[in-house]
Amino acid sequence: MKKTLPSLLLLIGLVFNINSQTTFSLAQTVSLSGSADPYAIATGDLDGDGNNDILFASSGNGTFSWLKNDGTGNFITPATTIGSGGYGYPNSVAIADVDGINGNDVILCAGDQVIWFPNDGSGNFATENSVASFPSFGASFIVVKDINGDSTLDIAVSDYYTHQLVWVSNSGTAPHFNGTKNTIASSFTNVAGFDLGDIDGDGDIDAVISNAIGISASPNDSKIEVYYNDGSEVFTADANPVANNTKDYMWSVLIADVDGDTDMDILATDLFGNVSWYNRAGVIDGPATYSETPFTTSIANPATIAFEDLDNDTLKDVVLSSGLGSGNAIVWFKNNGSGTFASETIIDATQANTYTMALSDFDDDGDIDITSAAYGNDTIKIFDNEKINLSVDESLIDKFNIFPNPTKNTLNFKVPFAESFKVSVYDILGKEVLHSTLQNSKSLDVSKLNNGIYILKFDDYNTNLKFVKK
Repeated sequence: MKKTLPSLLLLIGLVFNINSQTTFSLAQTVSLSGSADPYAIATGDLDGDGNNDILFASSGNGTFSWLKNDGTGNFITPATTIGSGGYGYPNSVAIADVDGINGNDVILCAGDQVIWFPNDGSGNFATENSVASFPSFGASFIVVKDINGDSTLDIAVSDYYTHQLVWVSNSGTAPHFNGTKNTIASSFTNVAGFDLGDIDGDGDIDAVISNAIGISASPNDSKIEVYYNDGSEVFTADANPVANNTKDYMWSVLIADVDGDTDMDILATDLFGNVSWYNRAGVIDGPATYSETPFTTSIANPATIAFEDLDNDTLKDVVLSSGLGSGNAIVWFKNNGSGTFASETIIDATQANTYTMALSDFDDDGDIDITSAAYGNDTIKIFDNEKINLSVDESLIDKFNIFPNPTKNTLNFKVPFAESFKVSVYDILGKEVLHSTLQNSKSLDVSKLNNGIYILKFDDYNTNLKFVKK
């Protein structure tokens, strides 16, 4: 995949130090037929080849499908359909090994039911199994987690119309789920985005829950609450809400250590214009206090929020998608440490209604890439993280040389070894334009390059040289 350089030196032929920079390029667009309206997306290895594939739901035609990663970050089309199709309202998907055999299975939320398909180990999902039914067509979001600590993966579901968050226990043996819904929260009006995790550090799984009440009802009538697990799967709301009647139509909620102090905080989006993180200060099972820090963003309708290290500096960054039909679709905020973030950087501004996205290293190059479902464009897009770090090993500075410089056709090398070596060439815009493994000749043909300044990187050595093509 292409990679970028953060800066260039003005002096020709010198070895230099350079910091890393993170940019994204569109690697692939998968166009879906008809009015597919892709609405949910997830990533994981679905065929056991070690590469992360893409699972998505199309609400327009009632289907679930997956795209195979060929190992280079390219996804084979057309997508493979899972199940019979014609599902009522496909709106959430998950990838997890539910049955403990043959790798990852798929869990699908279809409005009036949650179902799962076991994997045969090669990416074939033939048998549909029920998790639970939701006759009101309210099943909205799903999260897969071992809720009761029995080493099997359970499934939690937000039921929008019956105003409940419930979970279904995995028995560990076929058929795994008997349809019994256990209550986490009830009378939680229009429950929507939620997350599960040990937010209070007592060793069991708690829940952070939000609701989605439209602004047409009345402004600022949505909330976020924490429900504590007493260790026996009895859940009780914290006396202090995280946010109470200050938001509208909550969409995405995450439990994460945002400020690096080893305890859990909360990230959340409000589809009507807000994205914030909440610093939690409290004790086991509460009550806790929550201080809000908003993000300033160009996205008017924040949808999915993610928390991953995009620039490989060991700090997880914030990634945000947009539910709006135009404008910036995906942006990210670099984590500067201790809960502070840089201003947003735009990743993409070409998609419409990017309600969901998923992050993974698709091309196995050591950094996090992004895939998104563009509801308004009927497309799945994959963005390649082009991060590269070209720091220099000072001890090697005097041992590498290239000549002639400037050159018209060929670069010759003086290197401190006899074996073959790999080099990459980058143009002034930071794009990789040439890659080669050099054998005994130790010369590189650059005759087809345009005239200009280039950076040559010795791939296996922290050494870089600049040259001019004339």
